[in-house]
Amino acid sequence: MASVIVVLLTRVLTDKKTAEPSAVPQFPLKTYKFIENPRYLHEDMFDNEMETLHTLHNWIELSADGRGYVRINNSASFDLGEPYHIGSESDPKPAYMMSVFHQLHCLSYIVQHYQTAFDGVNLTKEVAHHSAHCFDYLRQSIMCAADTSLEGKTEAGPGWGSDHQCKDYDAVLAWANERTVVKFRGTMPLEAVL
Repeated sequence: MASVIVVLLTRVLTDKKTAEPSAVPQFPLKTYKFIENPRYLHEDMFDNEMETLHTLHNWIELSADGRGYVRINNSASFDLGEPYHIGSESDPKPAYMMSVFHQLHCLSYIVQHYQTAFDGVNLTKEVAHHSAHCFDYLRQSIMCAADTSLEGKTEAGPGWGSDHQCKDYDAVLAWANERTVVKFRGTMPLEAVL
């Protein structure tokens, strides 16, 4: 009897450790050194709104062609919930947004509105609501990824110069671009942000 209980408990515990099937593949890991990159953020970008927008425009290349909205075949076989519908009203297409691109959108939104506040402009309730969503979404995303890389003191400054084991971002972009539902990249004006 005891051996049957042990076998059943082992099976239950093993089943709980098994990952749910995913519509997204496991991406290879790659070592990245975190360094300051003024192409994407620099302290002078907050001098005026146009400088902020021009700097944030560089972030578009960090996003997938469809801003992270991807087509998932056989979506019913995964526990994904209801898809978004994007594209024209006459021809909406089902899509799911990859979290990494939602995270980049949130960060660019916060940066853009930080500059507005830096200029002394009062923020609207809508901006406050969207920002609160983004702060909490990013908090949960950081905790979910739980990067445990160890950082030491470097001449480059706090956090810079340390190696991190990350998903291969080029592989993530390639996968998302292969499944883009509606292409947004290249259709946005110079001042567009994510």
